[in-house]
Amino acid sequence: MDIIKGASILLSASIDALLDRILSKKHRDSNIDTLTAAQARMLFLLWKKDEISIKEVSRVTHLQKSTLTSTLAKLEKAGHIKFIPCETDKRKTLVKVINRNEDLVALNKKIIDESGEIFYKGFSDDEIVLYESFLKRTLDNLIEFQTQKK
Repeated sequence: MDIIKGASILLSASIDALLDRILSKKHRDSNIDTLTAAQARMLFLLWKKDEISIKEVSRVTHLQKSTLTSTLAKLEKAGHIKFIPCETDKRKTLVKVINRNEDLVALNKKIIDESGEIFYKGFSDDEIVLYESFLKRTLDNLIEFQTQKK
């Protein structure tokens, strides 16, 4: 049996694009959220790990520097975050959440949960665990490759 490894790449890209559209539509349709889906995902991360360095945000999100900078700048302008100097290392800048709107937190959780239901429709719990283990291994492979290139 010939396995076309490129098919997985195309499927992953299609899944990413469709999921982004679904998340964006859910955010647009909400009456609470004024953020883009990308901004909301970034803020969701920052709610979990407040006061982390920009470098750490980059490491976790794998966003290109220009995309990350732009998204963080928009969140700052909207009054959700601010940049503060690290007290222990003056070379670092930390991202601090200054507006933790609980309605927005609840909305983001709801949107992620609903999207997860769509994403995993028809999957058993065991299949979800297996699929996520494959995704994690794939991500680790890509991170390892990217790290070797630097």
